[in-house]
Amino acid sequence: MKNTKSILLLFALIVSFFPAALTYADTKNSIPPELRQGGFSCDSATIDSAVALHKAGWTYIMPQPKSAQAAWGNRDGRTTWYIGYWKNDKDRSTSLSQPVKNDAGQFIGDGKGGPAWRRGGSPRTPTKIEWLCSNTGGVPPN
Repeated sequence: MKNTKSILLLFALIVSFFPAALTYADTKNSIPPELRQGGFSCDSATIDSAVALHKAGWTYIMPQPKSAQAAWGNRDGRTTWYIGYWKNDKDRSTSLSQPVKNDAGQFIGDGKGGPAWRRGGSPRTPTKIEWLCSNTGGVPPN
C-alpha cells in the first residue's frame, strides 16, 4: 500500500513539473531546421514570418565587406561594401527591402536590389528575420 501511495505521489510530482517545461519550450521558440540557426531567442511572430518568407522562396543575401578595413562595426566612410538584398529563387525577383504580402497573399519585393557595391561605413546589424532567411555571412542580430 505504501508503494502505491509513493508511486502516485511521485507521478503527481512529475506531472506538476511538466506544464512548466512546456511553458519554457513555448517561450523559447526554437528555430526550425529549414532556417539559419542563431544563438539568440525569437518570438513566434518572427519565426513565423521567416518561415513564410523561406517557403515563398525568399533568401536574404548578407552585406559583405570588400576589404579587411571594411569590417562589421567600422563606420569609416571610405570602405566599400557589397550591399545586402533579398532574392527569390522561385521567380528570380529581388528586393532591397523585406518582401511584404500583397492582396493575393503572395510575398512581393520592391524590384530593386541585386549584386552591387556601395561606399560608406558598415551597414546596420541584420534583423532577426534577415539572419534566419540568410545562408552565410553577417553578424548575429542583437
